[in-house]
Amino acid sequence: MSPPLSSSPSPDFTVAICTYNGETRLPEVLDALQQQEGTEDIAWEVLVVDNNSDDGTPDVVNQYRVNQYRETWPRLRYVRELKQGTAYARQRAIAEAQSPDLVGFLDDDNIPASDWVRQAYEFGCQHPKIGAYGGNIRAKLDIEPPEYFDRIKILLAVYDRGDKPFCYARDRKPRIVPAAPGSVVRKQAWRDCVPPRLLLQGRDEKNCTYIGACEDLETLFYIQNSSWQIWHNPQMTVFHHIPPHRLQRKYLLKIARTSGLSNHALRTARLFPKRRFLMFFLMPIYLLSDGLKAIVFWFKYRKEIQNNFEKDIPKACEFQSRIGRFLSPFFVRL
Repeated sequence: MSPPLSSSPSPDFTVAICTYNGETRLPEVLDALQQQEGTEDIAWEVLVVDNNSDDGTPDVVNQYRVNQYRETWPRLRYVRELKQGTAYARQRAIAEAQSPDLVGFLDDDNIPASDWVRQAYEFGCQHPKIGAYGGNIRAKLDIEPPEYFDRIKILLAVYDRGDKPFCYARDRKPRIVPAAPGSVVRKQAWRDCVPPRLLLQGRDEKNCTYIGACEDLETLFYIQNSSWQIWHNPQMTVFHHIPPHRLQRKYLLKIARTSGLSNHALRTARLFPKRRFLMFFLMPIYLLSDGLKAIVFWFKYRKEIQNNFEKDIPKACEFQSRIGRFLSPFFVRL
């Protein structure tokens, strides 16, 4: 049975957790949210968006709602999104969030620091012209990291972009934006900039489809191409809980290939709307360039990445990413 919904007044801030089969992962995130500090003057809610799970995710949310948060956390809500893919889950979160303005996103393996809600809410209130902002994402590992971890951690959405706030400039080369986990989006900026149908639909874990990954970057590039700004808020920190299997060669190579397959859509999203027609003419140039880069990379590093890619996993991941970039125009329907 689905958890009951709260009928209390609209909150000032929504924390949206998008999950698929998060039965074992959600409790750690919900526990961390229960222990948030400095939120006494903030009206906030937690919205769990279940992306069509077939495990006990609804029961977990219901147990927290009924048994643990009757006194301290009345704004835990649950909705189910039947369309498979994280892009659909995030769009549903924006639609369902009761906050009129700010929505903070967490995945079901993102553990927020004890002051994350306060820092996220206050930054948004202090900077009303900013359409989206993110912080630093650190790794929470169950085992000692491999020696090459720093070279592949960006594939796992782990990064530290410094202890000073800054604007993600549109003229920066290469253009970057924060990852969705741990970021906050202003609802008006989403409505102004993000199209109802994204080129990338996100990971579909039920059907083991990862081609549409990086859809979170696509949405933020659309916002960045507008009058809204995107910023880095160093006071916001989340910890990405990475189980051992995500450090294994097979998983890393799959993530590297699928990140490359998202490249054509991200190139399109980086273009200003009136210039996106140019992608039709630029695509042959990108195909030639990406193909040549992949070939050159193979001949330069083939000794390191051959033998089933066992010798140098970071270079093997880079090679898979380059192959994905070359193939990406054929996997995204514009």
